[in-house]
Amino acid sequence: MGKKLQLKTLDSIIGMLPAKEQAKLREQELSPDWLREQIEQCRYLMKRDMWIGPIWFIAYTIALLKTGFSSMTITIFLIGMVYFIYTLTKTGSFGLNRKRVQVYEQLLKALEN
Repeated sequence: MGKKLQLKTLDSIIGMLPAKEQAKLREQELSPDWLREQIEQCRYLMKRDMWIGPIWFIAYTIALLKTGFSSMTITIFLIGMVYFIYTLTKTGSFGLNRKRVQVYEQLLKALEN
């Protein structure tokens, strides 16, 4: 299929990711198709965060200004916290996904050259 990256090249590209992510990538058989799929997935997750985050913030702010610390405000706050905690633990933060996209694009370029 494509060429295999040397460990030195791989380590220099994935160095900006957390150690756990680096270990996963070292074990993964990298292919252009897999990298494209990961780039698409990370971009989807970033778009999702860009939609949910601001909408949640606006809803929480409006509820806080209109009703103060009511049950509605607390409920909106808890929904947001559950979402953000889930996202951070399962799919990664917006910033981590941005770094992943950068790394995957560099890996893809290195594999295709």
